[in-house]
Amino acid sequence: MARMPRPGLRTDLLPLFAVLLVQGALSFHLLLSNTAFVDEGTYIYAGYQEIANLAHGTPVATYETFFSGSPLIYPVVVAVADMLGGLTTARLLSMAFMLSATVAVHLATRRLHGSLAAFCAAAAFAALGPTQFLGGLATYDSMALALLAWAGYLAVRLTTGGGYPSMLLAALLLALAGCTKYAALLWVPVVCGVAVFAGSGGAPGAWVRWKRGLQLLLAFVAAVAVAALVAGKRYIDGFNHTTLKRAPGHDAYSYVAEEAAKWVGALLLLALVGVVVQLVAARRRGGSAWSEACLAAVLLVAGMLAPANQIRIHTWLSLQKHVDFGAWFACIVVGALLARVVVALKDRVHVTAGVVVAALVVGPLGWVGAAQGREMFGEWSDTEDFVAALRPYVVKGDDRYLVENYNVPAYYLRESSNWQQWHDLVAVYRRDPDTGKQQVGVPAIQAGIEAHEWKVVVLDFTQTGATDKAIQPTLKSAGYRVATVVKSGEHGRYTIYVAPGYDKK
Repeated sequence: MARMPRPGLRTDLLPLFAVLLVQGALSFHLLLSNTAFVDEGTYIYAGYQEIANLAHGTPVATYETFFSGSPLIYPVVVAVADMLGGLTTARLLSMAFMLSATVAVHLATRRLHGSLAAFCAAAAFAALGPTQFLGGLATYDSMALALLAWAGYLAVRLTTGGGYPSMLLAALLLALAGCTKYAALLWVPVVCGVAVFAGSGGAPGAWVRWKRGLQLLLAFVAAVAVAALVAGKRYIDGFNHTTLKRAPGHDAYSYVAEEAAKWVGALLLLALVGVVVQLVAARRRGGSAWSEACLAAVLLVAGMLAPANQIRIHTWLSLQKHVDFGAWFACIVVGALLARVVVALKDRVHVTAGVVVAALVVGPLGWVGAAQGREMFGEWSDTEDFVAALRPYVVKGDDRYLVENYNVPAYYLRESSNWQQWHDLVAVYRRDPDTGKQQVGVPAIQAGIEAHEWKVVVLDFTQTGATDKAIQPTLKSAGYRVATVVKSGEHGRYTIYVAPGYDKK
């Protein structure tokens, strides 16, 4: 659509503030509703270790080899936030990141389509369940999305008078977003596409347009190349393992598609309508309108990238987070569409009719989104009672603890333990002291239990249920006793076993 005149920024502040207030309230309600998720415990706990390593040279786990982002960026940042006020402060940091992403989509849409479209785009983004969820969850995603969002805004600014400073800053933010969470690199071509098709420059094939996108891409590549050289081989191996050469899952295409549709399907349908409207307008007007249509198509494709990629690798894992990255771009098209509808109804019927139609679109999105956010935040069980039951048996030293998803208790009990003491039930390795032979998996766990090497063993029959069942008889025959059983969710339980002669500290 043709860009409407932009009023002064102060005129936009009140509607934008209202959107941010609602978004913040919804995320704040979530962040107070549950204990740490396993990913939160993992990243914050890793951040504490990285800070200790940077400050005092203490040993640290090789997180760079299996994290899906640099352990020196978000984990360190969120650990500092945790130092200031615990998990609540760490989650408030995520809320700040997501609120800033909403500001970025507002500013980007405002430059492209005017103030009304900017408000609609911001409202649509804030209404999404994944947006509200990420605003209450202390993980990589909120920071990476915010950095990507501001890179997208700067790409728009580059095409509307921002010049080289906008281009260079956009490239740096893109590189930082990709280093924060490797999956964010999926949207680098989209941001470059925004630099090509947004703003002035004539027809879609004009060299001046493609020159902007090429310059942004080259600046980004240079920034990433420097980061890769500084990081070294272990980071590159970790990137390959977690992202580029990630092992495929076992989820059906249809299941992944259904899950994606549940979270962003309605938004993408609206964006598709917006693209069709832009194409019709381009056929009528010609010229630079084709560039606007190309931009809308690029933004729609951005919204489809996460579902398409995870359908490709047969996994829905983290899809509820990844879809929000593409949704940020799709919201620009949706904002433009809703603004067009409001203006058309204002001219032909009454302004009230336009406002009602926009509210009937964004309102249900927000209603469903709030319900989805609550559902996603309730997917893991509260661990307060479990951590309290485990606490008396954990002491800093050489004792070793075998715990499913140990990162949550390790985070909460970090003052009374070392990271080397914890291990989960996945990929356990042990060298037999008598024969020197390497043992792996269940045999390694069983041998360690028989030798009483694990002072505490916690089973919950979820992630490694088959392993849990296999080692239960070994625990009994080796003399381990059940110290306590703690409820986990509605139907689960944590069973805490302790070695013979081991008791509360």
